[in-house]
Amino acid sequence: MRSIEVISYILTVAPAFMAYYLTSLGQGFFEKSGVLNLAIDGVFVLGIAVGYAAGVYSGNPWVGLLAAMAAAVLFGMMLAYVTTKFPISHGAAGLSIMFLGYGLAGLIGVTARSTYNRLVASGIYPQYTLPTSPTARILMFVIPVLVGILFYLIETRTKLGAAIRAVGENPHAATALGVDVIKIRLIAALIGYSLIGAGSMGFLTWIATWSEGAGVNHGWIAYAISLAAGRHPILTIGTAGAFAALATYMFALQAAYNLSPEIAKMIPFIVAIGAMVAFMATPLRKKLAPPLSLGKRFFKEERTV
Repeated sequence: MRSIEVISYILTVAPAFMAYYLTSLGQGFFEKSGVLNLAIDGVFVLGIAVGYAAGVYSGNPWVGLLAAMAAAVLFGMMLAYVTTKFPISHGAAGLSIMFLGYGLAGLIGVTARSTYNRLVASGIYPQYTLPTSPTARILMFVIPVLVGILFYLIETRTKLGAAIRAVGENPHAATALGVDVIKIRLIAALIGYSLIGAGSMGFLTWIATWSEGAGVNHGWIAYAISLAAGRHPILTIGTAGAFAALATYMFALQAAYNLSPEIAKMIPFIVAIGAMVAFMATPLRKKLAPPLSLGKRFFKEERTV
């Protein structure tokens, strides 16, 4: 009976877990290269809209997944490039891309939704569906965990992982050792943001269809999940699982305690703040400290006074 309950729980929370974990994993991987990733929420929302639109026009959710990943990578690499090539504020660049993502998501999503409704009503286009079978949902849980283990090995056992950590800690020292900072950050963006795009499709599977504002602020929750685990791929499995359960059973929690909708909407963000504070209160905050150069402007040549 207990095993049946565990399987039932996995099937229920799997889409939310995929969304939060892959997005958090990509977020942590990218920030280890030293780029402050404040674009995450806008790109996450854009990935949802692009994935939905691509799925509508193609009738294939796998095309939607690839499109969401491609869109996220494009904006992630843009952020990595402009903050490394030009000594501009990481915060300003990230927030600008975030708001650009919001705008494009609305434009793309509304157009695709209109097309979907018109074609389905005409009866000449197959209805766009997302994978919802038990097997698909189990894979939405198992595959992200395997990806997380793989990323842990990449970060700790490969030259690429060492280069990313070196660039994040001290890009000037890394340059002196022959590391191409912009190349490494672009690679980190390519890999990290592909996961963020995949996470956005997990979110779309969770909510079943696109609507105006779909995913807004959930990218920030994924950001908090990453920070609350010190950007550690394995620890993030636990924090992502906890938040996936909270988000999935939010309505049940609201009904059980007779909470108003306004208060219920605040709960994930209150818990996110609490999780980050709890992490900072443990010894892990020193062992899993953020990169020393995170968010700092990079000048290819050291400036002298």
